[in-house]
Amino acid sequence: MRSASSGALCLLLVVVRFSFALGNPRPNQPAEAKARATSIADQVVHDLCGKRVALLGEPPMHGFGRTLEFKVEVARRLVEECHYNAFFIESGAYDFLNIQKALKSGQAVTVPMIAVAIGGLWATREVEPLIPFLLEKARGGVLVLGGLDDQLGRGTYAQRQMPADLVEYLQGDDKVQCLAILQKHTLWQYSSDAPYSPKDKALILGCLDRIERNVSLPRDGDAREYELAMIENLKRSFARDFKHDVPFGVDPNTQDFNDRDHSMYMNFQWLMSRLPADSKVIVWTAASHAAKDLSGVPGQEKWVPLGSYIRREFKDQAFVLGVSAYSGSYGMARQPVRPLAAAPANSLEGQAFVDGDSEIRYLNSSQIRKLGSILARPLGPDFKAANWGDVLDGLVIFREERPPLFSGK
Repeated sequence: MRSASSGALCLLLVVVRFSFALGNPRPNQPAEAKARATSIADQVVHDLCGKRVALLGEPPMHGFGRTLEFKVEVARRLVEECHYNAFFIESGAYDFLNIQKALKSGQAVTVPMIAVAIGGLWATREVEPLIPFLLEKARGGVLVLGGLDDQLGRGTYAQRQMPADLVEYLQGDDKVQCLAILQKHTLWQYSSDAPYSPKDKALILGCLDRIERNVSLPRDGDAREYELAMIENLKRSFARDFKHDVPFGVDPNTQDFNDRDHSMYMNFQWLMSRLPADSKVIVWTAASHAAKDLSGVPGQEKWVPLGSYIRREFKDQAFVLGVSAYSGSYGMARQPVRPLAAAPANSLEGQAFVDGDSEIRYLNSSQIRKLGSILARPLGPDFKAANWGDVLDGLVIFREERPPLFSGK
């Protein structure tokens, strides 16, 4: 490939070799390899330490084990070394609102509560060490925990207990009927003969309206702000069901993505408004949500991600970290392991390992921009050509990824 390259490509190779001067040795040298991986983490933490918002992305398949290990290390160090005081994650807002309410009122919060709130996407051995760390810091008042998503998660407080808590604001038949209506949905008690329908949605929204009116009435304590936030999240989530107002020519999946990411930004703003001034926040999410701008990525030109709103608000004080891999495999919960095709030589990942035997590389913002438009896959298993400096501020690349080890296996 290199012998047939044009002068421009040769120049690109020189730039890439210089850019990727740092890396991690072969895996048959574990101690040295671990030290080199730590040196990459040192660079990432250095670049993030002075920022206000650190968006820690990952491919949207959520199936890379080494990526999760790396993100856990970076997140811990940002809290301990750089004084980040908030951790927001692309998980349901409801459980984290309940956790905040419990901490504020002095009630017990446990490791299983944090684990359930984080959810099944990250129910892995790699993420397990992060959970007691988050709990310790939250209990100590060092770290505020928050969920960004309005979707309902399986096995969560939101699914099992939230309906009963919300209907406490109702009385008599209203309370009984709305509990049944809400639980029917959160427990998904529909069938092929009686599927979820616009009628169900209307009944749910009617109950939420009645609850909201009563929550808004004066009441002892200030727990109401958490319950009102739960209701607002539920309303935004249900608003995406059975939509009839998608603009002509707009892909419904694109509209759903944009509506969901705007909802996540509204949760981000709500959480930020309750933090001290100059707080520093970790956002743990997929790179597709963390991205600064997706308008130059083929197939995603009309996507408006959470990260674009954060970038507009915080400018250079926000930093988007992406992760990719040259080769290996990945695995998502309850799904078979899938192979990653080896990166082609003319891709960013292919160029990353053109020389040397390193196992991990890191490109900072200026290094990414020097590469211009190039094939890469930080947003999924397929390669797309884009100016990745418009999407990310930093990119970690593993030579070989592996699936995470899911808890219980």
